[in-house]
Amino acid sequence: MIYNLKMIIIKLYDLVWRHKVRGYQIAEATGLSTATISKLMKGEHIDVKLSTINKLCEFFKCDLAEMIEYHPDER
Repeated sequence: MIYNLKMIIIKLYDLVWRHKVRGYQIAEATGLSTATISKLMKGEHIDVKLSTINKLCEFFKCDLAEMIEYHPDER
């Protein structure tokens, strides 16, 4: 599942599913709140700090392209 945050897609749900981890495990390992993890997994429209993306990439041992995608606005 991929969620849209305007033109940027956060692919956290896919990484969680692929790595078979739970939100609370990510929160414990990264220091991020479970609320932040939950919102990102649900695709809620929130501002995401680069430090948050960095912590998630470190946790999943992935690069930025595996975490987010950019799609130009097609207006």
